Amino acid sequence: MSERLAVEGSSAAGVSAASPAARLSLLEPALWQVLRTSQTLQAAAEAWLTLQAPMLGAPRACVLLPGTSVGLAPLAVFPAQSECEAGLRETAEAAFRENRPVVQAMAEAGPHPGAAPQGSGAWIALPLVLDEACFAVTAFALDSLDKDELRAAIRQVQWGSAWLVAKQAELIGRGERRTLARSRSVLDLLAGVLEQSRFSAACTAAVTDLAIAFSCQRAAIGFVRRGSARIAAISHSAQFGREMNLVRRLGACMNEAIDQRSLILFPPPENEATVTTAHADLARLQYGGRVLTVPMLVDDRFVGAITLERPADQPFSLEIVEQVSACAAAIGPVLEDKRQNDRWLVLKATDAVMNGARLVFGPNHTGLKLGLAATLAVVLALSVIKIDYRVTADARVEGLVRRSVVASYDGYLKTAGHRAGDTVRKGDLLAALEDRDLALERLRWVTERQQRTYEYDKALATRQPATINVVKSQIDQADAQIRLLDEQIARSKFTAPFDGLIVSGDLSQSIGGAISRGQVLFEIAPLDSYRVVLSVDERLIADLREGQRGHVLATSLPDQPQVLTIQTITPVAEAKNGRNLFRVEGRIEDGATRLRPGMEGIAKVDVDRRLLAWVWARPIVDWVRLALWHWWP
Repeated sequence: MSERLAVEGSSAAGVSAASPAARLSLLEPALWQVLRTSQTLQAAAEAWLTLQAPMLGAPRACVLLPGTSVGLAPLAVFPAQSECEAGLRETAEAAFRENRPVVQAMAEAGPHPGAAPQGSGAWIALPLVLDEACFAVTAFALDSLDKDELRAAIRQVQWGSAWLVAKQAELIGRGERRTLARSRSVLDLLAGVLEQSRFSAACTAAVTDLAIAFSCQRAAIGFVRRGSARIAAISHSAQFGREMNLVRRLGACMNEAIDQRSLILFPPPENEATVTTAHADLARLQYGGRVLTVPMLVDDRFVGAITLERPADQPFSLEIVEQVSACAAAIGPVLEDKRQNDRWLVLKATDAVMNGARLVFGPNHTGLKLGLAATLAVVLALSVIKIDYRVTADARVEGLVRRSVVASYDGYLKTAGHRAGDTVRKGDLLAALEDRDLALERLRWVTERQQRTYEYDKALATRQPATINVVKSQIDQADAQIRLLDEQIARSKFTAPFDGLIVSGDLSQSIGGAISRGQVLFEIAPLDSYRVVLSVDERLIADLREGQRGHVLATSLPDQPQVLTIQTITPVAEAKNGRNLFRVEGRIEDGATRLRPGMEGIAKVDVDRRLLAWVWARPIVDWVRLALWHWWP
């Protein structure tokens, strides 16, 4: 814009009375010069419109930029200082939306439906594309509706818009080169700092590289200590004292920048409201030199600053200021970390304690204070409150008495009316063996006895003493066999010895199968007498004593805890699931009619009352004791 105004100002005196065509012909070389050498896209767009619009015979034209909150914003208009009319804007928006040239007749582009035509002509708009992205839209108002003339105008704009596309690419490349140069300088400086292991050497390397990279007479770096900046290193100076006049002034400049939380450039730019008293004092030592101070920000706090000095004839450009700011942002955290690590261990511990106290007793940090208060309350509660200490173990319900029903002789199963899980009454038939052979055998002996009885009566009638004795012996033998068979037939039926629950045995799938003598057919447990078997971890077995009371809760009956009394502690461990478990037996005192043998659950045995902290910390304390005993020589 400034270039365009300069060109217009230099030419206005000589051509003020000339015609528009004459003025354009006189300004054309200057416009081409502005188009080639302009530093901004706006200046290039204004010069380009001034050249392009007369070539097309367009009375009005504009270049619009996308990406604003109101849509397309004017970058340049023709004639200068005029308004971009609605038709041009609508056509440009259509071209940007469709990403192609757009032509709209003026008669069809009224401001609202039903309005009168605004003129006889057309609006044309073309998007300006760079790297497949539209960065601007240009629009022209033409007085012709001829298709050939409109096509020629579009071609002319396409050829001419290459100037703006090239200018945009040039500006982008220039910015990328500046960014690359700034990144290179930052990386070089950061590499020099990282090469040094000590804080003082890193500071010296940093100020030396800064002075060389930016052609400064002197560079200094300082860090905040006890609320004031203290110089850590000065370029071209191996040693310096704190009482030196130069050191005090450099520290004052850094304090001035840190207090105002912004970089300070002296002499200050126009319309910049910053205090530069200390900088002016330092500049007088260099007879009106240039001073730049950039504070270093680390974790939302200013830890120090960098001060650069130049002669009066070498001002700090905006690009150099940006590079120095980038360098300060890069090396600030690194130098601060080295400074913290180079301190004595006592100072580190003191700072940690002070920072913690500041967080606890200082302002803000309400959540931390509430958390510490809650933690303190929990610790006090753990140290004062006592609770019932109980030993917890897995439990299994078993019958107090377990009676087995055993086969008394070999045979074949005839019936099996019950199986495991059934509740039976005393005398109920559980199963029966096949007894047909026994019944036939008994019938044979009964018949044999009847025959011997007949012979006995006949011998008795004929008075044959010898025969009477023999026959009487045979009758006794038959009676014995009958009694034996009756006993065997009775034993072929298995009945419940008492009221209870069948806990094992299912012969329903073995009807007709062979049964061996001594085979266990059923196991029955009473319904009103149970014992509970606890699997206690070896770390807790020492806390249990016979007679202690507790409760057991079955998994299937979680709403009915049963009172438990410890009766027997078996001194034999059993390995299970990687743990050593002791078998502890207890008896349920109350009649638990809903309990069944085989149920599993959790048992808790009351030991005594102990501190809550002891109860929770005991596993850790025991583990530490074992570990120390294992590793202690």
